[in-house]
Amino acid sequence: MGKRVVVIASGETERRALSHLVKQLETDGVSLLEVRIPPRHNALNVAMAEKLIKATWYERIAAPPDKFVILLDVDGKMPVDVLDPFRQQLPIRLGTEISAALQFAYAQWHLEAWFFADEQGLRGYLGASLGNVDSSAPDQIQNPKEHLKHLLNQRAYTAVVCEEIAKALDAGKIRQRSQSFCAFLEAMRNGLGG
Repeated sequence: MGKRVVVIASGETERRALSHLVKQLETDGVSLLEVRIPPRHNALNVAMAEKLIKATWYERIAAPPDKFVILLDVDGKMPVDVLDPFRQQLPIRLGTEISAALQFAYAQWHLEAWFFADEQGLRGYLGASLGNVDSSAPDQIQNPKEHLKHLLNQRAYTAVVCEEIAKALDAGKIRQRSQSFCAFLEAMRNGLGG
């Protein structure tokens, strides 16, 4: 039997895009059950992560997930500074009530940086050049969401557009160039990420 994983993430773009980016994990026996996000655009903090995990756990009590992966945007900060409060406080807050494994991962800026790792796929979706971006180091792209919005020109960047982009990309190419994406996949697969 494979691993059943629920990802806790910050927003609608992650909720819509992640299932398309992690499809290859199914061959490893890892199943993404769902991506849970805070309601009403609330921030993803420790208390919110606790609520989302508990709600998911009790909704799925007949077939609970094996693992929860908390995916955080660190917005260019030191990952340890953003992840440590979650790592230290969540296990205490959850206690023995939740028996699923708990893992942590991050996107150095935003999930959108991962899109730039598949330069050909993103360029194909946009129908234009990616501009002055080093796609060989996507985790180093500062404010990738803003850069993507600029490249979309007159089109609004929405969660639906994010999902369309994710569908057009090759996750294998992203894995080759983004350390944070690889760490996220490992957190889902084996628990080594973050």
